Amino acid sequence: MKYFTWYMKSRKKVDTIRGVDEHGDFKSRQWTDIKGNPCYNFWNIDDEHPATAVNYTVREEQNV
Repeated sequence: MKYFTWYMKSRKKVDTIRGVDEHGDFKSRQWTDIKGNPCYNFWNIDDEHPATAVNYTVREEQNV
């Protein structure tokens, strides 16, 4: 599991979402948008749908 943090224009705030790269038939992808921003499409675990983070930071869950 990963934690994606970015400024969400729709929510007008910085937030962190729990996500995974694969879920059923869904597979994540990464790209750079026309403005040069890194983008990451992932599966939002809590809301059960794909999400796209722009200018994000990502942290992987550490197993203790």
